[in-house]
Amino acid sequence: MARSLRPIDVYGITTRNLEVLRTEDVTPGMRRVTLGGDQLAAHVAPNGMPVAAFRSEGFDDEFKLLLKHPGAEVAAIPEQADGVIYWPREDPHLLFRTYTVRRWDPVAGELDVDFVNHGVGPATTWANRAQPGDRIQIAGPKASAPHPVGADWTLVAGDETALPAIGRWLEDWPDGARGQVFIEVAEADHRQDLPAPAGVEITWLSRDGAEPGTTTLLHDAVTSAPWWDGVVFAWVAGEALSLTPIRRWLRQEKGLPREQVEVTGYWRRQEVVLAGDDGIQDLGASENVAETLHELEEVLPGVAIRVAATIGLPAALGSGTRTAAELAAAAGADPTGVGKLLRYLGAIGVVEESDGGYRLTTMGALLEEEGRAERLSLDGLTGRSEVAGWLSLLAAVRTGTGDAERWYGATLRDRIDADETLAREKVDREADMATYVAGAVAGELALTGSVAVVGPAAGAFAAEITRADEAARATVVATPSEIEHMRALHPVTDRMEYAPGSPLGPHAIGERDAVLLTGGLETYPDADAAYAIAQAAGALRAGGRLYVFAELLDLADADEHELEEDLMNFANHAGGSRTHEEFLALFDRAAVPAPTRSTIGWGFTLYTVAP
Repeated sequence: MARSLRPIDVYGITTRNLEVLRTEDVTPGMRRVTLGGDQLAAHVAPNGMPVAAFRSEGFDDEFKLLLKHPGAEVAAIPEQADGVIYWPREDPHLLFRTYTVRRWDPVAGELDVDFVNHGVGPATTWANRAQPGDRIQIAGPKASAPHPVGADWTLVAGDETALPAIGRWLEDWPDGARGQVFIEVAEADHRQDLPAPAGVEITWLSRDGAEPGTTTLLHDAVTSAPWWDGVVFAWVAGEALSLTPIRRWLRQEKGLPREQVEVTGYWRRQEVVLAGDDGIQDLGASENVAETLHELEEVLPGVAIRVAATIGLPAALGSGTRTAAELAAAAGADPTGVGKLLRYLGAIGVVEESDGGYRLTTMGALLEEEGRAERLSLDGLTGRSEVAGWLSLLAAVRTGTGDAERWYGATLRDRIDADETLAREKVDREADMATYVAGAVAGELALTGSVAVVGPAAGAFAAEITRADEAARATVVATPSEIEHMRALHPVTDRMEYAPGSPLGPHAIGERDAVLLTGGLETYPDADAAYAIAQAAGALRAGGRLYVFAELLDLADADEHELEEDLMNFANHAGGSRTHEEFLALFDRAAVPAPTRSTIGWGFTLYTVAP
């Protein structure tokens, strides 16, 4: 089954400096700023790097505005690189906000950005003060996605922060597509004159003075709307915490699978402190609950948070206040242990006591986010891998090899392969990630016939290859258990088949015109990674090509999470992320010719070898 009904098209990330052409108040609640300038076209950055022309093809394409921090004289801006940008992460004055493209006119060279007038944040203040001739740096967009494919009807809901995306969507709505659209605004006069395509019902909801993010208007409208027959795609955006009940209703009450639901928090309610000037936010004093939670996820507090996520406490508390005994019963856990855990979570600000029980704090409510809860669960693939890496790290640093066998009696790879649930989650996770890169890789390959695809998400890559080239025939090489899971996602066709094997081979597939290694070499030590490359090259017939897809480690721009992933792969597999120079050493060790290199999507690399 497809990973989403909205196939994503990714492209290299760019940054450019634009000029304010004009401003207007669309409604009392929405200000529009039109940007333009020569840098919307393809050009060369000041550092000599080429910058592709501006792209925006989807209704909710997002990009970042680089704003001047109140404590700085000029805005801190990123530097253009090959398919990515380098952020000045060490600059304490780095300040940006994310917005959607309301209108993009490539002929006129105009980009419209709509700003909600509902506060005194940096972007709102900038928009209200912007004058023609002012300049601002932007970054992105980096991807576009279309109207859902294969849906019989679409459910759309959002507050005014989602209105720019919804407005553009309605203007480009496909003929004959059905939909229900719910839009929440502050006041009735904030409604906009939007097209109503045939088959689409638009409902405006007014808060009538209530603070944004504090009402149940969207939830009540969505849950009481008529539920039409057929396949539905639900798109909801707005204040993050207020959307949690809607996501829960769509997934649990209506039983929609993940590929039919897209719920996105565009903003979060937080306390805003002013710095003397009534138009300037004191960024140092304003609460940032997402950043606070990120810090708490580290080390010991993070362990307690992961245990709570694993036994389902956030979901159990999502419906309101509950006692420790009720929560223990809901989780099927020890009452004493749950009580002690709740006391500790209260001490670090994740829960709070209320009416004889406990409830989630504003920060704790973030744990209800579907992706976050899944990532933190110690029963899942990520949680198991993290714990294994923590335990094995000391031995890996001391000796070069982790000691997972000491703790578990088997390597992490063997434990995943032997566990049906973990193995399936691994295949699903890899297929999810492949949606962002497989199409771009398939479009880059110069194929002339048969190709073997080996590595993570090989099925997803093979499906994209056969879709991109009608003459291509793909063989997916994977372990028997991986094949079983992959075939459920990407069935066999007359041009796509499966064969048992692994990156370390031998593949037993005969000679091929091309072999694609889809990645995963970071989970092998150098000797094994080089051997995998050599085995892939050995499956080529005369004149064939070897392709190796990789995410390189850029030491000049790597952040703590990239370095954490590198360290965990070293602890778990004696492998790790590699730089371009380290990849070249692998090719040399594999005794294959030096590859050419091209950039794919968001700074990923595709190596091509013509033995």
